[in-house]
Amino acid sequence: MRRTSLHIYSTEHLPADERDAIDRLIADASRNAGGRLIVQHLDLLIEPYQFGFFVHTGLVEDDPERPESVSPELWEILRAAAAASAAWVLFDRDEPVTSGLPVF
Repeated sequence: MRRTSLHIYSTEHLPADERDAIDRLIADASRNAGGRLIVQHLDLLIEPYQFGFFVHTGLVEDDPERPESVSPELWEILRAAAAASAAWVLFDRDEPVTSGLPVF
């Protein structure tokens, strides 16, 4: 058995361009045979959520170098979550901002 946690952050902690790009990917996503949206990001595994989206932390565990398709701000959040054994980060539009993190 593996234990994990979920870290929840405001979408305000992501640069506006990156946030908008992810929202566009979700809006343009096609559905698979089971009806699930398949979000096509170059490097990240993203799952839509009613008030934002989930991002899987596996990339930072697999690759110590930040890919150019991921902002330094998102990369640091994913690294911190992965270091705390979180498999997913939820970026929620209704979540209050977290002290100490940049806000965009």
